[in-house]
Amino acid sequence: MSANQGLFKNKIFLITLSFLLVIILAAGIFGMEYSSVVSENNSKNSQINALESELNDLSSKNAENESKISNQQKERDELNSKIKQLEDEVSRIKLLKAQKSSSAKPSTSKTPSGTSNNNSSTSGPKVCYLTFDDGPSDNTLKILDILKKANAKATFFVVGTSKLDYIKRIHAEGHTVALHANNHDYSKIYKSEQAYFDDLTKLSNKVKNLIGIESKIIRFPGGSSNAVSRKYNKGIMTRLTKQVQQKGYVYVDWNVDSTDASGNNISKARILSSVKNNCKGKSNICILMHDTAAKKTTVDALPEMISYLKAQGYRFDALTTSSPIFHHGLNN
Repeated sequence: MSANQGLFKNKIFLITLSFLLVIILAAGIFGMEYSSVVSENNSKNSQINALESELNDLSSKNAENESKISNQQKERDELNSKIKQLEDEVSRIKLLKAQKSSSAKPSTSKTPSGTSNNNSSTSGPKVCYLTFDDGPSDNTLKILDILKKANAKATFFVVGTSKLDYIKRIHAEGHTVALHANNHDYSKIYKSEQAYFDDLTKLSNKVKNLIGIESKIIRFPGGSSNAVSRKYNKGIMTRLTKQVQQKGYVYVDWNVDSTDASGNNISKARILSSVKNNCKGKSNICILMHDTAAKKTTVDALPEMISYLKAQGYRFDALTTSSPIFHHGLNN
């Protein structure tokens, strides 16, 4: 073999060896990187598993908390229900006591004209209960000014009007805020007992939100003696008068009618004449008036009405659950 051939073979050998070394080095580097990636993936998988485990623990705790909250809510609802039952029972007992104590007080009876009449004598204290239905209205503040000046208290049987915020002043000045109807629509409220109580509850909630008390004194639209309700539900007044008392309410009619409901702006003279004539011989009177924008003459007649009744020896009280019973005879 010549020297040139030997040199060529040596070059081939070196080139091959270099190539193999490059492959081995590359394989080593790749192996290291692969191992690093695998290790990193394993680490991340481990972190993911740890996070998933923590998430499961949190989900489990959250489920337990929700279960506890649900149980607490049930317990709270049960407690509120028991409280409501006790409140209703207390109200019922108070009502029964008031009714028993009122047996010695003058009660009302139905006259041939269909209105209530107090037949008590005029001996002893004489009390007048001024009552205003259908407000508050634009006239409410005027009425309150008159009452304040005369140092007289009254009762406002309110409805769900846009002026309902006025009951804050009514309450603050010592008058009674009582319930009439949220929606003074006979066809709706006298459709059924449920419809009546749904309407009453709406009004009661509004009043409570404004003055913080739950009024238990009510007046049926049209009075308990109304016959209009028969058009929508026969016998409903007979049933409602019992049910409202079972629920702890005291319903109040009247025994003196100012006649201001017979039309808009009935003459002041007619209003005064009706009150003067109908209060004769009665030591406890409950006067029906209305507080609406259309009853301006009622406001005009009020100062003279109060002056006349004061001269007759009456004091002016707001109705309470223990006031004398003013009930009409039922017509439905």
